[in-house]
Amino acid sequence: MNNEVVKNFFNQVAEHYEHSDSLFIDQLLDSLHLKGYKRILDLGCGKGVISSKLATISGGEVTALDISSKMIEFAKKEHRDARVNFVQGDFYEYEDKPFDAIISFDCYPHFLDVDGFVKKANELLNKGGLLAIFHDIGRPALNEHHQRHAVVVSRLLKEPTEEVKPFLKYFKPIELFETDNCYKIILEKK
Repeated sequence: MNNEVVKNFFNQVAEHYEHSDSLFIDQLLDSLHLKGYKRILDLGCGKGVISSKLATISGGEVTALDISSKMIEFAKKEHRDARVNFVQGDFYEYEDKPFDAIISFDCYPHFLDVDGFVKKANELLNKGGLLAIFHDIGRPALNEHHQRHAVVVSRLLKEPTEEVKPFLKYFKPIELFETDNCYKIILEKK
């Protein structure tokens, strides 16, 4: 499986891809305590649903990265915020100066090479930087959705205590949490 398949899939569904803009998302973002973070990577930003929120909460600049050129096209039309730079690119190949935080909202299962994800996150984060992987849906519902609709471009999530294991070489866990409507892995780069 290569990332070209993932890119093509999201280019095809971009026009009809919808995401709720709920108060619950705001609560999840607030729980990350991002105030004062100068550089944030909104990884897998899709149509940019949290990009401006990240800039507002942190007071810093946000690079919003997505593999799908169509998602980025929609994000640029829907969100005009000078603090946010929307970029189309493949995370595994992305190069930039280090970030203070990487936020992966509702997209982590689409990163099929977990070891590559861990390595790249380590490369792109400052020491002490925050890596937040979270979903506003519980793992069972998310896995069921991916099995029905996106099996070609996603993998099933494990419970947070298992999913975090490949990260432990470079990161220390801050919070591992899941409920029926939330999944969070919050890590700090060692």
